[in-house]
Amino acid sequence: MSVIIVTWNREKDIEKCLDSVLASDYSNLEIIVVDNASIDGTVELLEKKYQNKIKLIKSSTNLMAGGGRNLGATVAQGEFLLFIDSDNVIDAKMISILHKNISEIPEAGMVGPKMYYLSAPKIIWWAGAEINLLTSKTTYRGLDEEDVGQYDKNFQVGHIPNVFMVKKEIWDKVGGIDLQFVMHYEESDLAEKIKKIGKKIYFIPEAKTWHNIPRGSDKSSRNFGGETAERVYYTARNRVLFMKRNAGLLNYFLFVFLFNPVFVLLYCYKYLKNGQIFAIKRYLKGTFDGLFCKKD
Repeated sequence: MSVIIVTWNREKDIEKCLDSVLASDYSNLEIIVVDNASIDGTVELLEKKYQNKIKLIKSSTNLMAGGGRNLGATVAQGEFLLFIDSDNVIDAKMISILHKNISEIPEAGMVGPKMYYLSAPKIIWWAGAEINLLTSKTTYRGLDEEDVGQYDKNFQVGHIPNVFMVKKEIWDKVGGIDLQFVMHYEESDLAEKIKKIGKKIYFIPEAKTWHNIPRGSDKSSRNFGGETAERVYYTARNRVLFMKRNAGLLNYFLFVFLFNPVFVLLYCYKYLKNGQIFAIKRYLKGTFDGLFCKKD
């Protein structure tokens, strides 16, 4: 089993994440950490505390989530790849449970755990996700609900963000993450590629992780494109690219002329309301580049 963790300027988060992985009841682990050119002390921590416990790959540039994951996978030796965002604390049994399920469900190509907020350990952040291939709207099942067992059965889902396990042979077959999607929609596009070769994506609720993300983040400015120009741009561009690739010709036509204009107006209104004029420009440019397959 190869665990691949991509990090960038997350000195405190990566320490908690790695400590939880090292406490796992699944003992045969190859732990690969890809550092995307951190400047905050992350690398120094990794070299000092985990020198003989991890394989550290130091990138000279920020490859972002997609590029970092692909780089980690190139050196992975395991039959299964477990990708963990570095702001997670995993349950000690999570890896074993995911491995058991992906091994025993013949059609499973990717599996993921139930995800909670680290700051509110009984509140669900993710218990399944779907993207509507007509409107492009993403829906997170269970978001902000208290866990009272309402999502305690294995369930087929559209895609898995944040923490997911995939068979290495499937990862290689689909070519890993398409680097058009270096940031935003990269996990969704990967899931669609896996489904296109006849495999399925499963939510495994018995497996658990706690994600260090603010509660209600779906309502925050970050989820309206992000707090940085880079996030704004990729949110807009990759939404269009994802639909172009995966929605089908008719759905894509309707999305471009009916639904995406609504998203553009909604996002630009939110940015204007928040005084983020720069974000309006970046969102419009991202949309244009997505439509015409251009890069920033």
